[in-house]
Amino acid sequence: MIQGFKHTTILLILIAVFAACRQTKYVPEGEYLLKKNEITSSGDKMDQAGLEKIIRQQPNYKQAGVKWKLLSYNMIDSARVARKRSRKNIKIYAKNDRKRLKQKKINQKRIGKAQAKGDSLYTQKIKPLKDTINPRMFFREWFKYKIGKPPVVFDSIPYEKTLEQLSAYLRTKGYYYGNVSGLVRYKPNGKAIVSYDVITGDRYVIDSVYVVSDNASIRGNYNKYVSKLESPPFIGEPFDADVLDDYRFDVATYMRNSAYYGFSSSHLNFRADTNRQTMRVCLGIVFEDRLIRPEYNPDTLISVKHRVTYIRDVYFHIADTTLFDGNFAMTMRDLQLSVDDGQFLRTNDTLLYKSLLKEGTDEINPLRIANFTYNGRLFLKPGVLESQNYLESSNYYKGYYVERSYTRLLQLGLFQTIKTVLVEVEGTNQLDAHYYLVPSKRQSFGIEPKATNSNGFLGVSASINYTNRNLFGGGEKLTLAFSGGFESQPPIFDQTLDGNSFQTAGRSFNTFEFGPSLSLAIPGLLPIKLTKLSKRHRPKTIVSTAYNFQKRNDFTQGIFQLNFLYEFFVSKTQIFNLGLPFASVIKFVNIEKSPEFEQTLTDLNDLFLLNTYGDQFVWQDWKFRFEFNINPEIRRTLNNEGKSKQRDLDSKTSIYFNSNFDAAGNMLSFFKKTQDTLSDGQRTFLGVGYSQFSRIDNELIISQPIGKGRSLHFHVNAGGGIPYGNSTRSLPYDYSFFAGGANDNRGWKARALGPGTYKYYLDTNRTATQVGDIRIGGSVEYRFAFTDALKGAFFIDAGNIWTIAEDTNRVGGQFSKDWYKQFGLAAGFGLRFDLGFFTIRVDLGIPIRNPALAKGAQWILQPRTPYETEGELAFPGVDVNGEPLYLKYLPKPFTPQLHFGIGYPF
Repeated sequence: MIQGFKHTTILLILIAVFAACRQTKYVPEGEYLLKKNEITSSGDKMDQAGLEKIIRQQPNYKQAGVKWKLLSYNMIDSARVARKRSRKNIKIYAKNDRKRLKQKKINQKRIGKAQAKGDSLYTQKIKPLKDTINPRMFFREWFKYKIGKPPVVFDSIPYEKTLEQLSAYLRTKGYYYGNVSGLVRYKPNGKAIVSYDVITGDRYVIDSVYVVSDNASIRGNYNKYVSKLESPPFIGEPFDADVLDDYRFDVATYMRNSAYYGFSSSHLNFRADTNRQTMRVCLGIVFEDRLIRPEYNPDTLISVKHRVTYIRDVYFHIADTTLFDGNFAMTMRDLQLSVDDGQFLRTNDTLLYKSLLKEGTDEINPLRIANFTYNGRLFLKPGVLESQNYLESSNYYKGYYVERSYTRLLQLGLFQTIKTVLVEVEGTNQLDAHYYLVPSKRQSFGIEPKATNSNGFLGVSASINYTNRNLFGGGEKLTLAFSGGFESQPPIFDQTLDGNSFQTAGRSFNTFEFGPSLSLAIPGLLPIKLTKLSKRHRPKTIVSTAYNFQKRNDFTQGIFQLNFLYEFFVSKTQIFNLGLPFASVIKFVNIEKSPEFEQTLTDLNDLFLLNTYGDQFVWQDWKFRFEFNINPEIRRTLNNEGKSKQRDLDSKTSIYFNSNFDAAGNMLSFFKKTQDTLSDGQRTFLGVGYSQFSRIDNELIISQPIGKGRSLHFHVNAGGGIPYGNSTRSLPYDYSFFAGGANDNRGWKARALGPGTYKYYLDTNRTATQVGDIRIGGSVEYRFAFTDALKGAFFIDAGNIWTIAEDTNRVGGQFSKDWYKQFGLAAGFGLRFDLGFFTIRVDLGIPIRNPALAKGAQWILQPRTPYETEGELAFPGVDVNGEPLYLKYLPKPFTPQLHFGIGYPF
């Protein structure tokens, strides 16, 4: 053991020395490889990361002590690559010459044939040539120049530039009397170490602030802004140019969102009076007037006061002729008009839309009035378009209303071009809002190949999709899909009916699936019209249905499902989904088992398995889903709208939470007196026993960047369900909980962990898939990047599942007060290959603690004696070769698991 450790250590040292020696392989004679930059600061504490960003020349990227990209570059001989590229280029040129010659001969023949017929025209043959500017790379060339990076050779020019910029950086931070120096150390091994020393000196501090503005409206609104701050701005703070710029941007955003159209950062300046002796600054905040070009003299600029602005009229211009009867170009010519107005297609037909405050009255909602211009007929109901507009007639202008309106129009998915133009009404404080819209194709077909990953079980599939984006003229989106494919699913038992082991069967494509699906997304909450609902909630009704046919060796299964859901936004960070009360989801499962599988289930007489692999009917009375999502991008949007504080904007943390509640069978149970019953006493609907249960599931994900290409991620799952009434055994299979797999606890095979402390290894009739009624689990993952395309991760996973009631076939699986002592624990390492359009993931998980094993053998470093003793008692005797039977039946504990996945685990 010790000898092996020595050999391993020596090998690692030799590899490190070899990698280090080859780093200067392609550094030119007399030049030096930039090994590293060192930067120190004295005086006030400086932002080290901010200083390092200023350095113009950075050494080759290093991860885990190795410059991987440089190593990759040096591994491939440049001369050999150049020679091979030269040979390939010669072949490309020769092939292009042959193509040109062949093209010339073909065209000569075609010219001759055309001339023989007396025709002066012919179809020219053009053969595509090989790319000689950016030819396709061969593997070694690609590896050297795409994966690898050449050595960074020290250059004195960026070194001197860095010294200048560090001095400028000190001044922007208020250190006007600091000093910056540098030193370059040249090493005998051909490497250079560059050191920068920053001495801050004294810093200017702001001790008083005054405002300069002769615009009473601006002063009043600015005072409102200041009153919302936690403390007066700048007092006692350093004189920092970056802070001043951020403040200028925030105030300008606030002003635009307070109806001051055209207010920008350039309209707010600072005036600083400094005192060298006291290092104090008296800061003036100066508001400037707007400069505009009047229509009567656009060559001049005039100064105008900022003032509160309103929206006068709203116009939607539908630049389209598909619903125009006749020849549009000829009609325009007859009207002595051009086809376009210089930028968009001309529109001639008009419509004035007005929304009533209340049905059955003549009272008009003044905020929901819009003008429509189009050609022929409107392809979309005007109320749907107006519902996406936030720049409402007679209402205040607000800057974020422009972005919000654009986003809502874009989310309709009906337009290929959207342009918003605001036009000032001269001589007033009003704006006209114009939306120029070019419709996209209404219908489309597509073929979509997919690589699927269902908790570690991989599959391949394809679907043919038809989409109609405006089915009834109200923005309804219809999606019809026919999909089919193959997927690897775990066998029911540790050994399948054909004798394959679990490992083999779990990785083979043993399931064939096929089925159609239909989905209709309707703006609004049926039967309530969209125009009667708040725009801010973006309400939507989704009705969908699907049929899925599955064929496996053990059984053939058909699943029919019908869903009716409402969706609306509570805020930018919160989404709420509600199923249609008393009929949210209707699901029917019909299963036809093979005779062998049927016999196995009968022999086992396991009520859980009989329930799982039998016909099922789920009538879901209620379905609720709440989703919360906050990230830096959403924080920026909220800050622009004045709905978050600066300290929130500074946070880089992303938080995602969702909670699902499902309740089924309760409405059907009201009619139990009229329902038939099965032999086991379960009541039926349409001849099939229906499920009755309540279930909740919660998920929390927190992501925190901790540096360039590095981040920490936390994931927590907690959920549980209670079968009751007409379901006395367990939750339906699709509503049960699982543990283990590529997206859960990666130290176990998919769905193989738990329940509780159930000793699966002593059960010869154990199933390969374990399910439960309760799940608690979590993960911590540290992610980092080797290159832009190759990333790595270290992770720790913990969790388990449990049953509500004691299962006599899985003793120890019931949830108890000791649940927190029954977590399975795993750790491991993973690689992620980012291919741009999707990510391939490989994770190696090692079980650290297995709660099912005997006490004293649950941790990976503990002796196996208690575990083997249990096995010897359960499987006494020896086989024909004299080997103990327990060695044959007991699986090896703490076996590492290799998982393949598509995308990140969470």
